[in-house]
Amino acid sequence: MFITLLQRAPEFYITWVVVVMFSICVHECCHAWTAFRCGDSTAVDRGYFTLNPLVVMGPMSLGLLAFFGIAWGAVPVTPSRLREPYGRALVAASGPLANVGLFCAFFLILLIALFSGIEELVMIGRTGMTANGFLFLFNMLPVPGLDGWDVYELLFPALKRVPADTRNQVGWIILLLILFTGAFRIFWTLAGGFTDFLIRLLV
Repeated sequence: MFITLLQRAPEFYITWVVVVMFSICVHECCHAWTAFRCGDSTAVDRGYFTLNPLVVMGPMSLGLLAFFGIAWGAVPVTPSRLREPYGRALVAASGPLANVGLFCAFFLILLIALFSGIEELVMIGRTGMTANGFLFLFNMLPVPGLDGWDVYELLFPALKRVPADTRNQVGWIILLLILFTGAFRIFWTLAGGFTDFLIRLLV
């Protein structure tokens, strides 16, 4: 279990929890900000434009992060209040794009660490790159309930004709399959592999 790392590798455990918590909060904060810019102030009005994990993630998500290393976040969005016809896709894309930005920021931290010899920063940089690479890949899956679905709806309008009940049911089934079959490890491997590739280029 992930929480056993607290005893076996406390530095990595703390780094992972803090980095994932921060990254998810930034991801969701970008959703809230983009929705506000597009005409929907729901998240801002309800206090979700914040980096406070208790608000953005909630106790259950934080508990799962502490015990299992996985978590999620959410902010309320009212699609009917968005001005642009592509507003929903724009709001959805802003979260994964924030993870791309964080990936680049942690890559910069890694560069500084490698050339300065600060080992602690190497772990932070590598963990941040892997976590945000994973969050981007996972959230961009074309699965109802994830950001990718709303983005692909803009590209493939036929997806909009899928009934809401069907979307919800299919989305939950796919997410549970990904979780319990361990398929999410594919995205973890891809994110970690790309991070290691960049590190090998530098070392």
